[in-house]
Formats: sequence, structure tokens, C-alpha cells
Amino acid sequence: MLDQWSSDAVLALAPDSSSAKAAQKLARPAQWPTLDRDGDVLWGECQGSGAHPYLVGVDARSAEIASKCSCPSRKFPCKHALGLLLLHAARSGEWQASPPPPDLAKWLGGRTERAGKAAQPSEGVPADPAAQAKAQATRDRKKTAGLGDLELWLSDLVREGLGAARARPYGDWDRQAARLVDAQLPGAARLVRQIPELLHDETGEALTAHLGKLWLLTQGWRVRETLGEFERSDLLTALGAPLDRASLPEAESQMWQALGSVQEEEGKLTVRRTWLLGKGEALALLLDFAPTGQALAAPLVTGRPFTAAVAYAPSAYAQRAVVQGELAPAGEPLPLPVGTLSDMQARYAAALALNPWLERVGAFVGPAYLHLDPPQLCDAEGHAVPLSARVEQADLWAMLAQAETRMQTYFGEWDGQSFVPVGAVSAEVPLPGAELTEPGVPT
Repeated sequence: MLDQWSSDAVLALAPDSSSAKAAQKLARPAQWPTLDRDGDVLWGECQGSGAHPYLVGVDARSAEIASKCSCPSRKFPCKHALGLLLLHAARSGEWQASPPPPDLAKWLGGRTERAGKAAQPSEGVPADPAAQAKAQATRDRKKTAGLGDLELWLSDLVREGLGAARARPYGDWDRQAARLVDAQLPGAARLVRQIPELLHDETGEALTAHLGKLWLLTQGWRVRETLGEFERSDLLTALGAPLDRASLPEAESQMWQALGSVQEEEGKLTVRRTWLLGKGEALALLLDFAPTGQALAAPLVTGRPFTAAVAYAPSAYAQRAVVQGELAPAGEPLPLPVGTLSDMQARYAAALALNPWLERVGAFVGPAYLHLDPPQLCDAEGHAVPLSARVEQADLWAMLAQAETRMQTYFGEWDGQSFVPVGAVSAEVPLPGAELTEPGVPT
């Protein structure tokens, strides 16, 4: 597994950008008097500012990369573990083949023991159906009270007018979100916390649509017993109910490939969205979470096909999915779809008609090109949509350089307002008059 890792895959493990930059500075053989590998375990000594080097170990024997370092950092993985992985990915330095020292061997043994216990079937006491029903009724009463309070709060907000909403202190939004968390409605609380980001839109369209989603939650809960299975699942997901992975039916194994991922900070969590392409142009969205400052599981290698069982979560618009079991390498990559911006808009509208709380869809757009000022994605039909403000200028320039004045097929996320490029997946025809224009400037 370690031999398949690239530098980009290693940097994707970094808990933040500062750790990634620090790790790149440490990825120099001169700072590592000891570099060793024992199977899928790496270990070494990194000379820091102190008298004694830090002892660093990385366990890559499973899909979940773990690390241990004698440094005082509370980030996982720390910059030393990332630097060790970067050195190995670059095949840099003089590596030896020897077992880890006792401290790391004890840590590795503990991980092996815990993994073995986790794999053993649970022999717990069977749940009492009556007790479960009573607990569920208590949770539902909390939710009903919380959503009733939210309905009244939304009514007051709209009656006062959007202008008055802009004058509210941030504490108002935080207090309402905290009440929803107490009512076991974290999804609704998350939507309330997002309201201040939309207050500066002069048209008020984005804010009105956002408040509409919240209102739909209150009304959907009232009629939840009349909803179909998939619609009820979408409602509960939007309210913040966790996905019960164990209840998903077993999926058939088939070929998939990763299209790329987007990583963001949401409150105290780091969230990574990974998009997969399957046969028949099927798209699947994998979600990974980790507390801020801790590493996510190892990312899938973009563009590399694999065979796995991927099960979709119940939804009127099936998109979120989980991988069941292990991944196996596959053969040739899947053919990539194409599409226009009009196709993307139609796909999003159809998805919203099925699930009004859906936040984004994945879409292929191409042949297309990126425009720098203002940041836009433009297709061959002459249509354009704005790029998300979250797209860094440096990333935009890198994609323009990769295109080399050629139109490409881009895959990305569309939320109804802006496009987030996840990656350019194929090269297309040259831009008309490209030799006369600056990359990214329409002709």
C-alpha cells in the first residue's frame, strides 16, 4: 500500500495547511539520521531544535493511516509523520529494512490487538424493543418541541423583515442554534449558523431560499408519518440523524474510480467529500469526518479504478454512499461523461424536486474552460456560472496552467449558486484563438 502513495495523497492527510507546509520543509534526508521500513510500517528519527531527535512512526498496514511521534504536537498526523511519508513517497533518502524500536513496537502491537478485538462479533445483550420505543418517543418529543420553537422563530424573523435580520447580533443566531442542538437537531442548528453568511446578499434570494429549507424542515416533521421511506430518510438526514451504516443492504461489487475530493472545516469537524464514478455514469459521494486537528482516513487515489461494493444511503435522490469491505485494484479507467452547464442546471433542479434539502450535486461540464476575472466556468455553448469564493486564486492559476489553453471536461460540485472544481478530468480541443489570448480570458 505504501508504494502507491504520492506526495499529493500524503499532503491530503495534513490536519491543516500550516502542517502541510512544515512537513514539506522537513522532507529532506539531511534532517533524518535514521530512515527505516518494516513492511507497511515506516519509522525514523527527525532532528529538531532539541538535543535529541524525535522518534517518528507511521502504521500503514490498514486503510486507516496512524502515526506516533515523540514531539509535543497535538496534531495528528504531526509535521514529522507527514515529512516521513513525503520522503518515502519521493523515494528520497537512504532507507534501511529493520524492525522498529521497543517504544514503537509496543504501540504497533496495541493497534494490532485493538483491531483484532474490533473484528470479533459483538455478543452484547439483545436490545429491549419496549425500551427502544420509549427512548425514541422521548427523542421525538424533544424534536417536536425544538422544531415548534424554530417555526415561531422563523415566523418572527420574516415578519420583522430581512433588513432587521441584518441588524441582529451574531449572538441571536448562536442562541437559536444552541437550542436546536439541545433538541437533538444538529442539522437544523447547522443551517441556522449558516444564516449570517447570507445576510450581505443585496438581492436576498439566497437568504430566502435558505430560510425556506428551514421552514420545510418544520413542516416536513409535522407530516413525517405520511412520507415515503426515502422522503422520511431525507428529512431525518437534514435534521442531523446519523447514517446507520450497519443497516444498509449489501451492495454488489463493481468498478469505480475516484474523481477527486473537497476538504472543508465545519465547526469543530474536518469534512472530506470524495466523489466516485461508477458504471453507467453513476456518481457516489463518500463523506469522511474527523475532529479538527486530527487526520482523516487515507484518501482514495484520484483517477485510479478499483473494484468495491458501494452502498447508497436511502434517499429520494441517491447520492451519499459508503464503501463496504475492501477495495481491489481494477483495470482500465472508466469512460468519462461530458455535459453542458444547461445539463448541470437541469440535473440540480431534478434533484431538488426529489430532495429539497440537498446541498449539492456532482456534475461533468465539458468541453469547457475557466475564466479568471471574474472567476467563472464557461462551456462551449457560451454559458457561464460563477466559481465558488472558496476556490483559491493559486488553485485557479494551477488549473489554468494545466489546461494549456485547451478546453477540458471538468468535474465539480454545483450548489445552485456557484461551481467548485474538483478536478479537470480530460483534455479537449484548443480554445479558439488561444494563441492570441491570455489563458482564462474569453475571446
